[in-house]
Order: sequence, then C-alpha cells, then structure tokens
Amino acid sequence: MVDPNSRTWQALGLAADVVVVNALTIVCSLPVVTAGAALSAAHGTLLEMVREEGAKPARTYFSYFTRTWRTATFGWLLLLAVGSVLGWEYWALGRMDGGAALVAQAGVLAGAILVTLWAVWFFPLASRGEGFARTAKLAALLALGKLPRSLLASVWLVIPAVLIILNPGGWVLWLAVMAIIGVALMLYLVDLVVVETIDSLPPRGSTVSAQ
Repeated sequence: MVDPNSRTWQALGLAADVVVVNALTIVCSLPVVTAGAALSAAHGTLLEMVREEGAKPARTYFSYFTRTWRTATFGWLLLLAVGSVLGWEYWALGRMDGGAALVAQAGVLAGAILVTLWAVWFFPLASRGEGFARTAKLAALLALGKLPRSLLASVWLVIPAVLIILNPGGWVLWLAVMAIIGVALMLYLVDLVVVETIDSLPPRGSTVSAQ
C-alpha cells in the first residue's frame, strides 16, 4: 500500500493528476472563448499520462495551452458556430408539422453526430501543435476512417448527459462529480481510445491519411 511502485499508489497518483487537470480545464474554460485551448491542453496532458510520460500535470497543461491555443481556438469557434446553427435548425423544424419536418430533423441529428465525431479527434490532434487546416482535415478523415474508435470515444462524452436524463434528481451529485474529476476523466477515457491512432500518425508535413 505504501510502496510508490504499487498499483494502488500509482492509481492514487493518477487520480490526483486527473483532478488537477480537471480543475485547470474548468477554470481555463470559464471565458468560453478559451475553452478550445483548455480542451487541447487537457488532451495533451492526459495523453502523456496514458503514455506514462511526465509527472507535473500543471506545468505540462500550461505548456500545451500556450503552444496550441491558436489551432484549438479556431476549432472551438467553428464548433460553436456549427453547433448553434444545427441547434437552431432542430428547434425551428420542431415547430413545424408534417413528415418532412421529421425527416429534416433526422438529417440535423445526423449532422450533429458527424460534428461530434469530428470534435472527438480534433482536440486531441490539436495538442500535436500543428496548424488548423491540417488538424481539421486529419480529424475529419479519422472520424470516418476510424469509425468504431470514433463511436466508442463519443460514448464516453455522452454518458454524463445520459445519466442525468435517467436520474434527473441526482443532477447535484453529477455536477459535483464533474466539477471534481468528471470532465478530465471523460477526456482521459477518450484518450485511451485514440492514443494508439494518434501516435501512429505520420510526422508534420507528411501526407494526410486515415489508413
């Protein structure tokens, strides 16, 4: 139990690091416009934890934040814009009657799913420090080219919302969990799914491919 090399000690250390990343991500996301950089920094730090690299999560986090904020912010603003349009379209179609409106709503939901799959890959990829265009293209290719992984990673992101829907009376508990560790834990689980693919990608300047 007290051996620093024991699994129990290592698990406690990992949990403590994830709590630190969780707090930094929430605080750095408060201005909203910086949320993309916060997510990219969180993924970069957590990917190092998955690889069992590094030991100072706060310093690592801010290193990624300063190196990747431009690409991550562009992606975040694009995600907000597209998400707002899709949300408005779904709401507007819901006020209409007829089968055509239902079909159109299904199309909007399909679009939202594709955007989510793209986002699953974009922010971990943004931690590589490459430009927005290349990162966005890679995310789009991997979202469909690695569809099983994309879907699995997406599941971790929607679980909290599903739990709240299933147990709306427990929202205070779920909110507390998210505030303490939940956000970073979700991202960590996503990184467990995508790390192998990300580490196998060609270096900067090479041909982009999802194969």
